[in-house]
Amino acid sequence: MGLRAGHDLVYFGRWRRMEATAIDVRKAHHQMKKLLGEIAAALETEDITTARVDLEKALEALYTAESGEGGPDALRHLDHALSYAHRVIGDLLHEKGLSPHSPADFAGWYDAGEVPFREDW
Repeated sequence: MGLRAGHDLVYFGRWRRMEATAIDVRKAHHQMKKLLGEIAAALETEDITTARVDLEKALEALYTAESGEGGPDALRHLDHALSYAHRVIGDLLHEKGLSPHSPADFAGWYDAGEVPFREDW
């Protein structure tokens, strides 16, 4: 799976809905861990300092979310990890001369009606 698709899978996941279950959150953690692993692999051949710093911040946020006892703080850290991952993907796309990634462009592929902050698109 590509980095943009991996990001969107987490971005539009059920964990971001009010009716999310603990299983939804665990699934999002697993997907995020996989995405960050793929990002790390993509960065192995790139020399983009800011992307490496953001990847470290994403990993730190993910580990903080995993070590928490659940609840809003864990969700906030997971959301921060997702945001940092998005920044790294943007840096990689910029380095390749490609346009930035916008999840809104792919909302039609997901059941995105209830994603928080959608009105900010």
